[in-house]
Amino acid sequence: MFVTSARDRLLTSASNRFGDLGDFIERRPWVVILMSTLMAILFGMGAGGVVLETEGVYLWIPTTSETYTNFLSYNDAFQAGAKLNFLNFIVSAEDGGSVLRKDLLVEVVDLHHNVTVDFVSPKGESFQDHCFKSSVALHGVDSPCEQTTFLQLFGYTDAGIPAAEADILAAVNTANSVSSVASSLGGLTYSDSDQTAITGASTMIMAYALKNLDASQLDYETYIVEQTLPETLKELYPKLTIQRLSSVAFDEEVKKLVVDDMPLFMGAIYIIIIFLALTFGPLTRAKNRVLLSFVALPQVILSLMFATGCQGFFGAKISTLNFLIGFILAGVGVDDMIVVEEFYARARAKNSKSVMRDTLSEGGMAVFLTSFTAVVAFLVGAFVDLPAVRSFCVCAGLAFGFNFVMNVTFFPAFLLLDERRCCFPSCCSCCVGRAHEEEGQNGDGDEDKEGEVVVVEKPPSLVQSFFKNVICPALEKPPVQALVMIVTFGAAVGSLVYGLDIDVGLSVTEVVPDSSYAVTFFDTLEEKFTSQVKIMCFSAEGIDFSSSTDVGKLTELFDDIEVIPTVLGRVGRYSGHWLLHYQAYLTNNGLDPYTDFGKSYVDFLESSTCNSMPCDVYAMDVRGVIESGELKSVAQSRFFFEEISPTETSEVWKVYKELKSLQTSSGLGGYYFIELFMYAENDSLMFMYLFRSLGVTLVAVATAMFIFTDTASTIYITLCVCCIDCHLLGFARVWDTRLNSVLFTTFIMSVGLSVDYCVHIAHAYVHAEEKTDPTKRLKEALMSLGPAVFKGGFTTLLGVCLLSLASSSVFRMFFKMLFLTVIFGVLHGVFSLPVFLCLHQKLMNRLGLGHGDGKGGGGEKAKMEEEDDSKL
Repeated sequence: MFVTSARDRLLTSASNRFGDLGDFIERRPWVVILMSTLMAILFGMGAGGVVLETEGVYLWIPTTSETYTNFLSYNDAFQAGAKLNFLNFIVSAEDGGSVLRKDLLVEVVDLHHNVTVDFVSPKGESFQDHCFKSSVALHGVDSPCEQTTFLQLFGYTDAGIPAAEADILAAVNTANSVSSVASSLGGLTYSDSDQTAITGASTMIMAYALKNLDASQLDYETYIVEQTLPETLKELYPKLTIQRLSSVAFDEEVKKLVVDDMPLFMGAIYIIIIFLALTFGPLTRAKNRVLLSFVALPQVILSLMFATGCQGFFGAKISTLNFLIGFILAGVGVDDMIVVEEFYARARAKNSKSVMRDTLSEGGMAVFLTSFTAVVAFLVGAFVDLPAVRSFCVCAGLAFGFNFVMNVTFFPAFLLLDERRCCFPSCCSCCVGRAHEEEGQNGDGDEDKEGEVVVVEKPPSLVQSFFKNVICPALEKPPVQALVMIVTFGAAVGSLVYGLDIDVGLSVTEVVPDSSYAVTFFDTLEEKFTSQVKIMCFSAEGIDFSSSTDVGKLTELFDDIEVIPTVLGRVGRYSGHWLLHYQAYLTNNGLDPYTDFGKSYVDFLESSTCNSMPCDVYAMDVRGVIESGELKSVAQSRFFFEEISPTETSEVWKVYKELKSLQTSSGLGGYYFIELFMYAENDSLMFMYLFRSLGVTLVAVATAMFIFTDTASTIYITLCVCCIDCHLLGFARVWDTRLNSVLFTTFIMSVGLSVDYCVHIAHAYVHAEEKTDPTKRLKEALMSLGPAVFKGGFTTLLGVCLLSLASSSVFRMFFKMLFLTVIFGVLHGVFSLPVFLCLHQKLMNRLGLGHGDGKGGGGEKAKMEEEDDSKL
């Protein structure tokens, strides 16, 4: 009783405030328009502070996950705390043969030298100025750039390459016997007599690491990209086919995605506006509302400007997903505009003394409920531990919140002005037409006193006729109601069970246009490097290398790693790891590898005893304290090994767990690192994130609903939204969509969007004039707002369908989920929810717990609640 009384007082107060706002709008429409516009512009001034992030690691990985913590540690220790940028080349023979030939390898070496030695930017900067390399301050020596290419076998020189192909293959097989070369060579062929003997390779990959510290670095990378265009490479290296991809180029492809699909977004918005113009009235001179429908465009722009500006003041990072918010806002905002216009038409039909006050007193609350629940859903999503989802939800929540403000200020003011525009002398015919229309809406079908004007009542629209003659009569029948119940719950359970087997993962090629050369690059990588050798790293921490016990544990761990079936070769790969070479150096110089550990460390790095290579290539593998040429202590050190397993993240996560188990058993500190581990962990947690976030979101939305509506409506709206989410999961799998961070975002969004359709119908049911007969109450609710909900959903659907032509899988994924959200939202709002409320009221009446109001109260309590409903 106390809750109901408090809720009623709150609703009454809110309704009065909306009514007061309506009075102000009626007196000062232009003031309202200017105030709301200036507010959006004022906050929108911060939009320049947002940063578009395109690096997947900083978008789609949970920031509190174990592997992300490892990534930050690795990045800080071995990559100078900078974001790692890459420059990769996939090289193959123009004639389709093996690349392991002298003439081809000479061109490959030339390409390598052009990038790492000869290339100088207009500012005089070279590869050595921007690559990752050791320094005296951090590693004891200054060394050339760290490079991981197959050319290391031949010393990066033409002279080091044997003239005979047989000798080249011998060198390759020698290296392969120690550790697999499949991470550098693709399309390997083997001898018929010996399946371990390599006889050729169709492709070779060369990878270069670049740091990213300032704008100069970006300029340098951009210049490299410009100088390594396909046509340029073809002219310089005619015997080779070269595919190139860099981090900067990939970022540009991601940005291009938005540019390519922007016409689709705008086209979808204009389709929505055009349909809105048809919804508001016929396209005649007297009755058209074309100008009013175009108000949706500035509303979307100003709402998005407000949200982005608020984020910009805090320097927020956004993803390409944020560009979808304007489109989503147009679809949902239009729904609320249709609802406000519907209440306005009713107020005019009643000859209200203050049309706008009556419009917002009831319509304002209806729009507020839908907007509030959507904002709550998005703001709950803002606490999700995924940066891209968090950014999207914050921006969407702010945009939807401000869009509500626009729907109760900006749009009603223009609605009022649109009605008044016929008062200009040049629009007399418009005045007459509108006047006749108003009389028709009032139901005045008789002749006036003078017998001059006869106004026929306005016929119902096609949608209204459909609800009146088809939907309402069908839903009034008990067998149909029972069928709706069975189908709703049966389909929800079936969809959930089927959807639980959905594949998990997000491919890097899904975030760029389908026509992008980045897609071709990764397709080649997957096709030619079928073994998908992964170079993993073990970063050891807290190890005393002067202790034979600690080093023994480390050696045992390496032995355990090397016997894992999917691990290739030895830890340290074919060149060996730094500790192996350093201990050999100490022994060869008469020093004990344990008691004398740390001595002559810089001398070791400056020597050339590491498999006939300069030992400074290992300088970056150790991070510690170096004084007077000695290594005093080691904070972190890394050891590389190669692992081959399916690239599905579920399999990769199994490998990680097995490696982690071995480390735990050894008692050594440290972690394993490869970026794929982060995505594997993310995918392994995706179902937990999904159900946990949806659960919290549903509870938050249900709580918000309970504050502003009755208990029965809250329960059944929440139930409908749960069913919608089950349908989405099942149909996502049917539609060949994988569960990933992007799909996760759409699920959070679906709660805020789908609840709109249900809230409007529930609001109409609760405030229906009919209170005693649940069947008549159902019909009244559907006839009241059913057509508006249906038209709003159809309008959104028209715009959504255009996204099916998007140039990337990410945006098409949004199309699929938005399409399904609208379809199931309308179906549950129009069919399931009114049936639930009707059956609930029938049950309460039979049990004697209700008084025809469907609220579950009896006697005096039910009577009081009915009186409260009538006040609202």
